[in-house]
Amino acid sequence: MAPTPFTAALLAAATLGATAPLFQPTHSPCSQKGELQLHGNFPLDWDDPHGHETIELGLVRLEAADKANRIGNLFINPGGPGGQVSGVVATIVQQPGIVDSEILNRFDIIGLDPRGVGLSTPVQCDIDASNKRVSRMPKTQAQFDELVQYNKAVGKSCREKTERLIDFVDTISAAKDHEAVRIAMGGEKANFLGLSYGSQLFSQYAELYPDSFRAMLLDGMVQHSQDEASNALIESTIYEATLKQFFAWSNSSADSPVQGQALDLEAVFKSVLAQADEAPIPAPGCDDVQCRSDVTAEEILFTLQGTLTMTSGWPGVLEALLEAQGGNATFISQAQPLIVGDAYTDSLLFGGRAIPCQDFSHAATTLAEVVAKQTQGTAFTPLTRGASQTYGIQTSCIGWPAPVNNPVKKNTYTGETPILMVNAVYDPETS
Repeated sequence: MAPTPFTAALLAAATLGATAPLFQPTHSPCSQKGELQLHGNFPLDWDDPHGHETIELGLVRLEAADKANRIGNLFINPGGPGGQVSGVVATIVQQPGIVDSEILNRFDIIGLDPRGVGLSTPVQCDIDASNKRVSRMPKTQAQFDELVQYNKAVGKSCREKTERLIDFVDTISAAKDHEAVRIAMGGEKANFLGLSYGSQLFSQYAELYPDSFRAMLLDGMVQHSQDEASNALIESTIYEATLKQFFAWSNSSADSPVQGQALDLEAVFKSVLAQADEAPIPAPGCDDVQCRSDVTAEEILFTLQGTLTMTSGWPGVLEALLEAQGGNATFISQAQPLIVGDAYTDSLLFGGRAIPCQDFSHAATTLAEVVAKQTQGTAFTPLTRGASQTYGIQTSCIGWPAPVNNPVKKNTYTGETPILMVNAVYDPETS
């Protein structure tokens, strides 16, 4: 169901601690469920809040079903970076069973898309430049030079299409946006649920505004205090550990379609990579428009990580590997679609690059330094060869044109409200 949009002009307060001016929008729910969409203008640069440059922030709110016993606003962020939170709220409306009824009864669910993403002013880049195939694991100087030139070309196109916003999509700016929206919505203490990248966003929010929230739950903690080599190694290690759990699941779980068949799924996995090392595996269900018509071993490794996040998706991953072993990698290719020219959809990938490139320092900037990380990864994670979302982001940021506004540092939260932090034992991205 598409939410009904309405617009309200939001004036930024002189400081984020101020409570005025406020807006008083007329609620226009699109259904009896009380979902509505809101847009407003906020400063591009929070260091110059009275400047003339502004961006639009968009959110979707699902009002509490039991208004008499409403607790407050619950801001959510499912991760990314680049994830469209507005789409998650729309999914909750369509499938309310995925969220406990007590939450839906007592809280207004707020899906505020971070700057650069979704309903907010999105990062936009050239489609053809972005879809060019390059190796993120270069072995030669020529491959490394091609990667850097690719990054620079994409970055240049993003600056041309996104203009000054490309310099201000860091997580600190997004945290300040959340505080401004909290104030604009009445100033009551908010509640926060952050998953994966959402844990970084909201933990940095808590550091900035320790007295602005009632409760906070962070699940799947993203480290924003370690050097890039450590981050890459930690993530690739848990990716490999989760992959091994997936192999064991295939023979032991009743949910596995091959339970009891003595299938050596690790051997299947290695066979698929060996085939793809020789030549990309065809994906006949793809046409190089929505997804690539073949996949390389490197692409398989980077794509599978995200597919292992939810165990409910493991039967599909198993089927995809068996199909690929038979010479058809369509399922794998479809799991990593190409950029198609829809600003809302594409902001997941464009924002997913631009945001972390401003959040983390980039120490490895030469072929030797990048190969050293690959060597370390292969030594500790021979199955996945050091591949991970973090490693991919790190190599994507070499040559990026925007400054690092939010470099790594230890979080110094000083508030009195306890923050609940949880982590899964086997999360291929954030354990």
